[in-house]
Amino acid sequence: MTGWKIFTHSLKMVFGNIDAALRISLVLYLAQQAVGIYFAGKYGQTLKMMEQNMLVIPPSGFWPTLFVMLLVSLVTSLWIAISWHRYVLLEENPRTFIPPVSGERLLAYFGKTVILMLIMIAIGAVVGFVVSLLGFAIGPQALEVIVPLILIGTMLYFSYRIGLVFPAVALDKPIGFRESWEITRSAAGAVFQLSVIAIGFAILIRLPGNMAPDSMSVIDMVYSAVMGWIAMMVGVSVLTTLYGVYEEGREL
Repeated sequence: MTGWKIFTHSLKMVFGNIDAALRISLVLYLAQQAVGIYFAGKYGQTLKMMEQNMLVIPPSGFWPTLFVMLLVSLVTSLWIAISWHRYVLLEENPRTFIPPVSGERLLAYFGKTVILMLIMIAIGAVVGFVVSLLGFAIGPQALEVIVPLILIGTMLYFSYRIGLVFPAVALDKPIGFRESWEITRSAAGAVFQLSVIAIGFAILIRLPGNMAPDSMSVIDMVYSAVMGWIAMMVGVSVLTTLYGVYEEGREL
């Protein structure tokens, strides 16, 4: 199972280089989490009411703080991803806890991220509509489980197939989404396996958090932060592995 080999290789990439992984990501990730905790502490109740479709007028400062939180989260995530791609593929090993990053690479990575999000929205809308129509035959309860799984799996599959653009940007060797799709054509089966494995992995690491009686407890927040870091680093490592194997011809 090539998909399983890619996934386990990505796990080993993170935990086999844990010192470098922490040095590259720890400070940036902690900054991301600090902003998120501040927002949750100040506006968490408002956000929860909005998510439940309750009529609520957000307090003063809600929208600017939300924007800052999302911006910090996005920038730090892209910063970590670029640094990790370059560490693995170029053996670029920064000696500081805040790795240097090129503003040009950051902007290019951001641009590709926006385009990918638009593509995923389009794919999600089409797949969600089709699966929902077919799903009415199996009943509403099964529909609530099957539709999200198929939707997420499909979006993961496409994002892996066209996601080689991201490590390419980090290496200053940009390619297009179509080119990434062609490069991974021979890996279609492995990417499908990888998408299924990724869903299972996400469900597995979320189970303890979902079972916690208090989602705002310190233990649950620490657990969520740690699992979030693992998911982020493994996700970036998967794209790095795919690029290394199918674009650069490396062995797993």
